[in-house]
Amino acid sequence: MIMTASQLRAAGEVRLKSAKADVTHQLKLTGGMEKYNWAINGKPFDMKDPEANPILVEEGQRVRLDVVNATDMWHPMHLHGHTYQLGTSGPRKDTTIVPPKKKVSVFFDADNPGQWMLHCRNAYHGEAGTMANVACKA
Repeated sequence: MIMTASQLRAAGEVRLKSAKADVTHQLKLTGGMEKYNWAINGKPFDMKDPEANPILVEEGQRVRLDVVNATDMWHPMHLHGHTYQLGTSGPRKDTTIVPPKKKVSVFFDADNPGQWMLHCRNAYHGEAGTMANVACKA
């Protein structure tokens, strides 16, 4: 049977406990092939200043990321240092595909302090700017 991630459910032992998000970040994926100007929230990631414009979270917070794909391309978005849950009961993952012109909401518990990359796994999109620093403060 062919299924989509939205049809899957996390096993009870790994499902996030029910909790309201402490913080929500909207991440709008922008850009296109013509100008090759990939970015998150209109700002391409700056390799010369990787700590600029971080997505700030604090250890212990339940974090909601609303990833809005405003582009015509598919973006498999990957988060280092944490796993997230699709929706409130979906599978636990570290990468999820965000289809063109769609929004995907993921939740994670900020339990791993440090600076972690969130990026498109299409390497040429990430290298062109579809990356962000998720800074989890202890």
